[in-house]
This record gives sequence, structure tokens and C-alpha cells, in this order.
Amino acid sequence: MPFRKLVGLILFCCSFSVMGHTQTDASKKVLFVGNSYTYFWNLPQVTAAMMKAKKQAFTTQQSTAGGAHWGHHWRNERGLQTKRKIQAGDYDIVVLQNHSRSTIDRPDSLMHFGGLFDEMIKKSGAETYLYMTWARSWDPYMQAPIKAKYMELAEKIGATIVPVGPAWERARSLRPELEFYDPDGSHPSTLGTYLTACVFYGVLTGESPIGLPTRLTRKDEDGEFLFLNIQEEETAVFCQKVADEIIKTFK
Repeated sequence: MPFRKLVGLILFCCSFSVMGHTQTDASKKVLFVGNSYTYFWNLPQVTAAMMKAKKQAFTTQQSTAGGAHWGHHWRNERGLQTKRKIQAGDYDIVVLQNHSRSTIDRPDSLMHFGGLFDEMIKKSGAETYLYMTWARSWDPYMQAPIKAKYMELAEKIGATIVPVGPAWERARSLRPELEFYDPDGSHPSTLGTYLTACVFYGVLTGESPIGLPTRLTRKDEDGEFLFLNIQEEETAVFCQKVADEIIKTFK
């Protein structure tokens, strides 16, 4: 091969490699820390699928255990290695979700461990986001103390709120016939997870969730498609609009 052509080919390959490397480095890494309210129906993966569909450069990971609260995460109980992941993971954002009754049963613990985790997260170079959860289906009055305590913590540590609970409250008031809950009245249904992911998409990307896909997929290790979440278009659009409305009120 002539020398000039060889040099040109090398430069082209190098530039292509650099461009690819830059795109990878530009993606934001998000760690979800929580329990079953986070892993039910694959919330981190559904959120990532929404971002991929809109060509948003995000990757999501999680550190979760059923029924876990932040004390379990901090003390490395229940097989959790959350602190190690935060310190070594090079994350841009860490999402903290405490036990759903923590603001009512252990408000001092929420403030204490929330502060400890925020200090560690900021030291690692990441930002803290607080996943504000919802009330149980049979006790809508739970939402007020949940909201108040997460807002208090967010103000104290300078964290960003992800207002999922208020979005659920708004959606249920507008469309009480829709089932956002699992039959246990606590965990999310697939629709509840879709609404939750819409809120996360809007807060994490800064973009409106209106226009997101109604079917969210990813590929398994064999390259086969997995359907993570499927919603009827009218219902999905409703969730997108509610999420957009609530996010704007919290801005």
C-alpha cells in the first residue's frame, strides 16, 4: 500500500477510535440504591430503555435488597455492598430510596443515614438524588409525611428530588380506575413502574417525558429481545403528561 494511503488509513482509524471513546466517556452512570420499590418490574432497566429510545447517553445499575432501609445499606447488611459501589463505581448520580415507611417510622434514621450517604456520594464526585416514594393504596395520608421528610432532607443536603409519590398521587386523583399498584397495595404494577420511570426520565435527563415509547425493550445475553414494559398508548401518554406536570411543579 502506498505510504500516503497507509498514513491516511491510520489517521482515519485513530479518529474513529477517539470519537467512539468520547461517546462512551460522555455517558452518565446512575446507581439506584434501594429495595423492592426500585427493583420491582425492573425500574432501572425500564428507565435506561427510555433513555436509549431517546438517544440519551445514560447507563443504570442498582444496589438493592427486599425491605432494605438505608441503615442496611450503610452497614453492609443483607449482602449489600452499596458503599463499595459508590466509592469505586465512578457514578455521576446516585439515587437514594429508603424503606417506604421510613419517613413515618424512622424519620431520624432517614435524616442520619441520608446525610452520611450524601457526604460519601459527593466525595466520590457524584450527585445525590432522592427517590420520593408513594403512599400505600389504603392510606393516602401517608403521602404528606413522606413528601415533607424527603423535602427536609433534600434542603439540608442540597439533593435533587425525584417526585414519584406526588406523580402517583396526581395520577390516581385523575384516573382512579387505573391500577398503579401490585395486588399487595404497596409495590408498583407494571403501569406504576412505567409512571415512575417517566418521572425518572424527566428528572435525570432534563427533558420532557412526553413522547416516550409505550413498549420498552432490551436484549438479553443471547441477543434476543426482552419486553420490559408494555402499555396501551392512551394510558402511557397519560402517565407521560402527569410526570411532566409534576416535574415542572417541583422545579
